[in-house]
Amino acid sequence: MDNNILQAIYDRRSIRKYKDTPVASEQIQKLVEAALISPSSRNRQPWHLTVVTNRDMIAEWESDIVQHFLDENDPWVVEHLKSRNNKVFYDAPLVFAITMKGDNAIDVGIMAQSIAIAAKAMGLDSVILGFPRVSFYDKFEQKWQKKLGIPEGNQYGICIAAGYGAEPGKPRESDRTKVNYIE
Repeated sequence: MDNNILQAIYDRRSIRKYKDTPVASEQIQKLVEAALISPSSRNRQPWHLTVVTNRDMIAEWESDIVQHFLDENDPWVVEHLKSRNNKVFYDAPLVFAITMKGDNAIDVGIMAQSIAIAAKAMGLDSVILGFPRVSFYDKFEQKWQKKLGIPEGNQYGICIAAGYGAEPGKPRESDRTKVNYIE
């Protein structure tokens, strides 16, 4: 294929195991730029991006998230976490937290996809994560908003863990039955 953007889209997988290799600061800055240039409705750019490379902080954050779900004792979630060795960030050396003003989930999704595709195009892997949303619940009393430097009034959007994958990820098949063509 001649188009490296399309190739990055086709090759991207959700990776849930990472090598213990830090991501270079130049690569992180390119990912940040790709994120910040993402389109948004009426160019409002309702997001705030937090970049975390501090492994101790990532581990503490992950521990709080896992403990929340264990306390909730939802059998499916507990088994799901157990099957993944109680990992949420999967030992990724880099985590992006996207928060937003208002209800701008579409804009946040666009930013997350920009990060994920740019990462793949740069030889990195990623996984887009919803579970970290619980760290923004009232029970944490703003702990993670403060630790992550989230602006007042912003709410959780999505997280992306990134790094050098230690596994290939699951292959995907496109389901063409979910497409209508109207001519």
